[in-house]
Amino acid sequence: MEKNIAFNIPTYKDSDGYKYWVPLLEYFLAKANKIEIHCWNDEVETIKELTALHNGVLQVVIQDNLTIFTGNKTRGLTDYLLNNYTDKNEKIKWFTINVNQDEDSVIHSGHWGSEFFVPNVLEEEIELIKSLTPPDTIFHHF
Repeated sequence: MEKNIAFNIPTYKDSDGYKYWVPLLEYFLAKANKIEIHCWNDEVETIKELTALHNGVLQVVIQDNLTIFTGNKTRGLTDYLLNNYTDKNEKIKWFTINVNQDEDSVIHSGHWGSEFFVPNVLEEEIELIKSLTPPDTIFHHF
């Protein structure tokens, strides 16, 4: 039976706390064809990096306080999300990442990789998520 799951991962002081990031994102990226990344406008270094690395691949929309990058999943963008995900302070670089299959959400990562939402998740996927995330992760099923 499919259901929705939201889960909150505690904030860590170093990148070692992000051991869940690569296997979790890798699993859901395999099910997707589109990516959307949100950065606060004051996250200048990350915005410059995304623009330089993925110029022409991602569409950019600048709002009052937010810069939003959207585009098709590519090998380069996938590699960037899986292998270059922490900033100089060893925190997740992006405020929000939405991984989609066409217009349908596959996984949402918010608040710099600490809050997640997965719609239509299968029971075996919930078990996978629980096996990848820290033991003090808080889960909400609905």
